[in-house]
Amino acid sequence: MNKKGFTLIELIATIVIMALILIMVMPAITALVNNNKDKAYEYYGDSIIEATEIFVGREKEDITSLGTLNFTGCVDINYSDLINTDLIKPYSDDKIDCSNAKVRYTKERNKESYSINLTCRDTTTNEVVYSINEIPNTTCIVTAY
Repeated sequence: MNKKGFTLIELIATIVIMALILIMVMPAITALVNNNKDKAYEYYGDSIIEATEIFVGREKEDITSLGTLNFTGCVDINYSDLINTDLIKPYSDDKIDCSNAKVRYTKERNKESYSINLTCRDTTTNEVVYSINEIPNTTCIVTAY
């Protein structure tokens, strides 16, 4: 009798053990993949904010209708402004649209801040795949000082 092979019981036991391991590991793998997708959107949002910082630095006093750097208040910068000035490229996935992004530049006398609204949608299903909304629903007002 040849004893170099596996018995049917050993093969079934091996398959069952592998299936149990797969069942235990699969949720972690799925979570990891989803987390990586969110990280890509977060990094894209960060690059939009960095592009807005460059945009504000370039525009200087033209950032507002006041024509001065001495102002307080906020200015909304649209995604299209950043695309048109070649500071940002559209999101790299053809099936995802993030073009409704907006960054609010807020300036006080000694402090500047940036906040972002970014919603990315699947163009085939129109489903929101990522959303971050840091900008309150208020109108921006700038005043010179």
